[in-house]
Amino acid sequence: MTFVGVALDPETQEADERLRQYFQAKLRLKFENRDLEYSAAIQTLKNWQPAEQGPVMARITPYVYVVAEMLGASLEILATYKSKKTDSNLYHAYFVVRRSQFSGSDLDEFVQHLRKRETPARFVYHNKFSTSSFFLPSLYFREKDIFSVPGQEKNDRNYITIQAERPELAQGSSDLVGMVKGGQADFAAIWDGTKTKFDNDPELVFLKLPTPLPNDLLVVSRSTDPDLKEKLHQSIGALTNADIDVGDFLTWVNFNETPKARNALAMLRWKAKALPKPVPIQVREAHRKGDSVDESFLEAARQAIRLSGTEFVVFDEDFHKHFDVLWRIRKTHENALEITSEFIDSGLAPQIFHISFQTGNLENLVYRIGSEIDSRMHRIRYIWPFDDNHPRVIRDVDFDLPEGDLMKGQKVTWKDLSNNDSSVGDPFDVQIARTDFNSFELAERGFAKRPGTTQFDFDPMSNVSYRIFLVRAERDTWLIQALSTTLTVLFALAGFLALYSIWRKPVPTS
Repeated sequence: MTFVGVALDPETQEADERLRQYFQAKLRLKFENRDLEYSAAIQTLKNWQPAEQGPVMARITPYVYVVAEMLGASLEILATYKSKKTDSNLYHAYFVVRRSQFSGSDLDEFVQHLRKRETPARFVYHNKFSTSSFFLPSLYFREKDIFSVPGQEKNDRNYITIQAERPELAQGSSDLVGMVKGGQADFAAIWDGTKTKFDNDPELVFLKLPTPLPNDLLVVSRSTDPDLKEKLHQSIGALTNADIDVGDFLTWVNFNETPKARNALAMLRWKAKALPKPVPIQVREAHRKGDSVDESFLEAARQAIRLSGTEFVVFDEDFHKHFDVLWRIRKTHENALEITSEFIDSGLAPQIFHISFQTGNLENLVYRIGSEIDSRMHRIRYIWPFDDNHPRVIRDVDFDLPEGDLMKGQKVTWKDLSNNDSSVGDPFDVQIARTDFNSFELAERGFAKRPGTTQFDFDPMSNVSYRIFLVRAERDTWLIQALSTTLTVLFALAGFLALYSIWRKPVPTS
């Protein structure tokens, strides 16, 4: 069995070895070890082929598990460990800051401290896929309108500015604390295990983030032989504290018997979802003479948007700063409307929706418009900013985007996420490179890279993101055109035959 370990300090490495030795003694298992960095572990588990590579076991951090699962890894959790430092299967993340800079003990006070600073505070982390060092802080920053804007010398009046950096020498959270103490950084985020090493340091203040996290997880590929999985469960149940007891690892316990850890993982999984941002639609009548539309039809269109269950929302001029989509509606017949749907500044041609409905039945009109939203409208999704190696959109749409299809991309600089206040760059072509059930991977062209590296400049803490217009191809257009052409030819032929029969009709004689 291959054994994958991630986030390895010497103590964790020794704890992994003692766990392997325990399974070897109990079950006569032999292991091939792979010690991997966070992103490499994610890719390994995502791409693992048990039929060809055999079974795999991994000891991974919770966010690595969630990301691997989100990208399509088929894993089953066996156990989580019990911490010696917390006597729990859970841990927390903490901001650490020098007492000389901030002497309070409240997160809200700390946010105000960041806001009042003349210059942006420097936040350091050691890996994008660290649950406590990066992921959880990134969520908290987004909630409080705190953005990383490298190079900015003063706080922005629209939001709180920090400068988030990953120093090359930072290998773990203990290194981050050292940088804060030494003045190379203003604050960082760490976990309980690191905090206990510095609890008695009078120079430091620790601020606890509210979200609990599950300890590291022991997983296997879901296709692992059921008998072997059962034996692994039995062996985990027979563990004693003396069998592991290294560093923070006291012992391992069956994950199904730790309801608090299960709940914490479920919350982490939910927070990690790449939820679509609201896309405001402005609805109005077309600017053409004689095209006045009854207000009830416009309200039916707004109601269809509200009830669509998509990212689309009705533009509220008293709340939203900008709208992303413009709907121009005109009446074509007594019971028919034409909706011109335009994604503003996207470089895309408008979509035209022809809506027929039952006369006097506005609920039927709402249903028909909603059907067009669901089945035909293009969508907006954002680049998942945790992947430095591939431009990727996490998939949550049910329509197909075949490899090679062209989309449109656009850089967005946010001033306020909540009310859609942003400025956008020029649209550029984006090509679908690979696609599967879980994500759309895009070709590299058009996306900025960090200077001097091959990695993309995607940052979950930044106010800059890239949106992708997922363009639905009208794949049935050729069929409709063929049927329309055939129908026209048949009508013309019928007319010709009718004229021919009249011409051939014999003239009656007297």
